[in-house]
Amino acid sequence: MSSKFGLFRFLSIISLLVAGFFVLIMLLALLVTPALSAVLIFVLLTGSVVIHSVLSLSLQQSLKDPAKPLKSNTPGGIRIMGFMAIFYAVMLITNGIYGLIHLDEMLQEAMKQLPKNQPAPSLRAMRSLMTGLVIVLVLHAAGVLVNCALSFGYLRQWQEKNK
Repeated sequence: MSSKFGLFRFLSIISLLVAGFFVLIMLLALLVTPALSAVLIFVLLTGSVVIHSVLSLSLQQSLKDPAKPLKSNTPGGIRIMGFMAIFYAVMLITNGIYGLIHLDEMLQEAMKQLPKNQPAPSLRAMRSLMTGLVIVLVLHAAGVLVNCALSFGYLRQWQEKNK
């Protein structure tokens, strides 16, 4: 198919892997720490990216091979999970931009909370680590946004074929 379809396939797989890893880490963290509602909400939002990616992969299979029909609930699932994934991506992007703008203030506060009897990392090292992490998360979020837009477009194309 086209390069746009290849991008759709690539982003679906990458989103599935990255968001699946995040969900796994958060679920493991919930075993150790008490269940906080904010963490649970973030697990649900991140899980919506995983589910959207899985549904997008089944849509891709149906588009490549019309003999493989979609389940009746897949189009609705793509829409619902897609909107939740868009919310997740917008939240990551806005928090990432805010974090980059106020990075020095946040690092100063974080450095104050480190134990006094252990050697603390340098502020420069922490700044570069946090900047890199935020950039990776914003790129992931941008990939999720593009994947959702592509899935909505290809879902419309699939629906026009199967009227």
